[in-house]
Amino acid sequence: MNNMLNLSLQSTSFQELLMIMAAALGCGLLIGLERERSKQRENQHSFAGVRSFVICALLGALCFIFGPVFGVVGAISVGAISIFSLKNQLKDPGVTTELAFVMTYFIGALCIWNVTLAASLSVVLTFILMMKHSIHGFAGKWITEAEFKDGLFLLALILIGLPLTPNTPLWGTVLNPHIILKLLTLILVVQALAHIAKRLLSTKKALILSSIASGFVSSTATIAHLGMQVRNEGVDAQSNAGAALMSCISTLVLLFIVVGGVSLTWLKLLIFPSLIAMAILALCAYWLLRKAEPVEEIEPEDSPMFSLKEAAIIAGTLTVIQAGVYGLELLLGDSGLIAGTLLASLFEIHAAAAAVVIQGEPTNTSLLYAMMLGLGAHAVSKSINAAISGGLKFALYFAPVQILHMAILIGVLWWMVQR
Repeated sequence: MNNMLNLSLQSTSFQELLMIMAAALGCGLLIGLERERSKQRENQHSFAGVRSFVICALLGALCFIFGPVFGVVGAISVGAISIFSLKNQLKDPGVTTELAFVMTYFIGALCIWNVTLAASLSVVLTFILMMKHSIHGFAGKWITEAEFKDGLFLLALILIGLPLTPNTPLWGTVLNPHIILKLLTLILVVQALAHIAKRLLSTKKALILSSIASGFVSSTATIAHLGMQVRNEGVDAQSNAGAALMSCISTLVLLFIVVGGVSLTWLKLLIFPSLIAMAILALCAYWLLRKAEPVEEIEPEDSPMFSLKEAAIIAGTLTVIQAGVYGLELLLGDSGLIAGTLLASLFEIHAAAAAVVIQGEPTNTSLLYAMMLGLGAHAVSKSINAAISGGLKFALYFAPVQILHMAILIGVLWWMVQR
């Protein structure tokens, strides 16, 4: 670092100096052009335009080439100019341009050591400056109060809660507080993303969006709800079956997240066959939903981004089932592992999968058999659920695709392992 700071005119070739100054010139020009356009667009007087920003970037590079002392003096001078200008900007009380001016100085200086990083920062800064009205509109109008609070809670959980949580299993390979909190966080993130997607695409087919979002909470409950609509309310069985299949895509996406949060080796093995299965589900669901009618755009409600209670119940269920399957394996060996996985899969495939992958690598044949049998049992369970809740017509649309996509997933998984 000291060698980099001791860079001087004597130790730098003319070609290197030319490249540094050209990079600083380009960075300052990019930022300055945006500020100049902003002044003209909003008809505001600002202390710095395109020429000022170009000079500032060149000054940053030149001062630090002369040495760190000159660099610090230049930084103080640029900061003083920015602070002094605030007194004369009575019609523009913001400090965005002044802060951008100071940052441009250091971006110019950064061109001495890392041109790529300096150019990247200048692009990022320009983009932030350009997005003024979009960012203000997002913060003030688009995002609701409940969503803002949920976003802060989620960030606190990710940035503070996860790093401070102990990463040590309390019983064998299960009941790890860090993994439990990671699963809870992942579920909350998925729910939040589904909520945002539903907000952004509210003018599209609400049936598809609500099914995908609900599938992240419970695909089994979503299928039962859609089936009851067909049976009791006379809703179109074909469209509802397509929406039910869309919720199964959410199941596989959440399976990625749960498995990936526990074992990357299992995730690498499952991702290819699962993507094929998801493609089958999407194509068939699209065909069934081709006649579904769009709904009118609705105003966004002040609704939360996720349900902490539901996410905690799901994470708690995952943990309890993991411990139960692990206990059966200790008691009965491999047969207990397979029996526990099959039983858990009838209700919650994510818990069953997490219980399997947390106990070892896919090279363990017993774990692999348990995973495949669990996936198959879950597909059959959903098909039976569709028949009971929605009747024969609903089940005939839903069950064949459900069984087909899972059979292909298991078949490709088996083929990959046998190669």
